[in-house]
Amino acid sequence: MFINKRLDRAYDNARIIEFDDSRPMVFMSDCHRGDNSQNDEFGQNVLIYYHALQYYYNEGFTYVEAGDGDELWEVPDYKYIYTAHPSNFKLLRQFLEEDRLLMLWGNHNTQIKDPEYVKNHMTRDYDDYLDIDVEILPGIDPCESLRLRYKNTGQEIFVLHGHQGELFNDYLWPVTLAGVRYFWRFLHKIGFRYAANPARNKFRMAKVERKITKWMEDKDFLLICGHTHRPRFHLPSDASRYFNCGCCIHPRGITSIEMAYGEIALVNWKMHTRNDGMVFVRRTILKGPERLEDYIRHETSAQLNGKESE
Repeated sequence: MFINKRLDRAYDNARIIEFDDSRPMVFMSDCHRGDNSQNDEFGQNVLIYYHALQYYYNEGFTYVEAGDGDELWEVPDYKYIYTAHPSNFKLLRQFLEEDRLLMLWGNHNTQIKDPEYVKNHMTRDYDDYLDIDVEILPGIDPCESLRLRYKNTGQEIFVLHGHQGELFNDYLWPVTLAGVRYFWRFLHKIGFRYAANPARNKFRMAKVERKITKWMEDKDFLLICGHTHRPRFHLPSDASRYFNCGCCIHPRGITSIEMAYGEIALVNWKMHTRNDGMVFVRRTILKGPERLEDYIRHETSAQLNGKESE
């Protein structure tokens, strides 16, 4: 019940954006950009992420970050995140300046739903190393969710992080933040993992996916989210319209969902080596591409008969 109410609210209050084939989009989530300390799991894939972001920038994509882009539970000051990953933020700022950056909040960066927090921490800051004031993401306007309307077919794609309605990740997130920051953060350094997190717990992961899928049963749109860190891609012939873009901190690399020129695909970015020892980043399509229009649900005969009888 609680998750349905939260999801309904997120849908009703979503930012509506129309797009067509001239505006390709890529969805990534759960970067968990940290402070480059031992706790910063983003550090293992930071070069892969930068290369992928460069590719999407050069190819004209709009970058949609579906929550938990920054690790604000473990890192108390946004400044430490920016100074740890300046090259990535410079590239994100280029997306933003061209109106090609859409940022959503998740449970690990719920703070960015507060306009005052965004203004005070995410727009400008003093760089101790350069001894100057620097722009971080000036004018960034995060939101909880998006409703993307595809002009060619009238289809709708609903985008959010996916933690909505959970007791400790949504309703009681300040309590969970305190526990992670002042307790689990130190256990994290010596190898412990937060077992209650859906990303670390297969049972909770499946439970989250099951509840969202159930909520979507009578809905006629595609849903793209993150949160569980587990990529999900369904074919048009499947009953489900649930997609998950995975995460950016997996040892096997980064996953993303691309939506371009009327098609949708699940993509992996990973380090590889050539025979001469040269290291490179390879983009691999894991599933798809599938035509968006093939996901349009056609009314069943029972539905049609019901309309006729009204």
